[in-house]
Amino acid sequence: MPRLSHKATQLLWATLKILIVLLAGYFIYDKLDRGDLRSLQFQLSEISTSSLYFYIIIMLLLTAANWFFEIKKWQTLVSIYRLVRFRESAIQTLTAHLVGFVTPAKAGDYGAKALYYPKEQRKQILFLNFIGNMYQLLATLIFGSIGLGVVAFFTSGTAIFFWSLSIFMALVLYQILPKILRSVHWTLKGNPWYKIKKYWKSIAAPIKKKVRLFSVIRYIIFAHQFYLILYLLGATTSYPFVMACICATYLVSSLIPVMQLLDVVVRGGVAVLIFGWFNVPEEIVLSTVLLMWLLNVVVPLLPGAYFLLVQKPTSTIKTV
Repeated sequence: MPRLSHKATQLLWATLKILIVLLAGYFIYDKLDRGDLRSLQFQLSEISTSSLYFYIIIMLLLTAANWFFEIKKWQTLVSIYRLVRFRESAIQTLTAHLVGFVTPAKAGDYGAKALYYPKEQRKQILFLNFIGNMYQLLATLIFGSIGLGVVAFFTSGTAIFFWSLSIFMALVLYQILPKILRSVHWTLKGNPWYKIKKYWKSIAAPIKKKVRLFSVIRYIIFAHQFYLILYLLGATTSYPFVMACICATYLVSSLIPVMQLLDVVVRGGVAVLIFGWFNVPEEIVLSTVLLMWLLNVVVPLLPGAYFLLVQKPTSTIKTV
């Protein structure tokens, strides 16, 4: 099969990048519910202009903090191979976020990051990205289980049963899951289970600890951002109940595999159901979910699109 010339490759890559950006823009436009937008606009118009500007700045700062720790998490993970500058980590993370936005189950996030590294390291890079995502999911599962238990207690009084069942299932999975994976010859991107386990053990404990810490910090940031938006839009439910509902919402919605562009729809439905048990108005919940999606998913797409359009398909990573 004949190879493409250098100019043809560059043209193909430029076309692909433009197509990804256009797709992201179209998906955002298509998925924004006009009714929800009007409802959000009306609720924001009820806030005084000076206060609204102050809250917008706070929310944008929380979004920046959320992505700062995501970028630091990736910078920490890839330090196994080489030290990268924060800017390089930001380029890789935000570009991958854009590509993952238009692909099922964020699959493009893995491939986009791998392109920044030599071919011989790409399997390991894919696994490092998997580790980062799994630690974030682990934080969601832990906080979400606590939140769902609190919700269960105040709605049906079954929290003790729920937590006992959760702990029992976690212990069972911890014991039998490795055996199941070995028996079915499970692989990750072509890597067998025993190689994955060996590679996992080779990662230094301080790196794992930092990644866990960054994942928890990120979770705390966006959970409280959710709470502040609810408070801003007029929710009056007490802090413990709201945080329990937020954690339960993220847990349930994270267990439903959808494209990231549909996340706002799924999370909105789950949030309405859970917050409805504490009589939080539906329009406030939907507006909060929409605003969270705009802040933490859509806004980071802008620098991601810029980096994608100006960067080459591979990048020379400078050491520090």
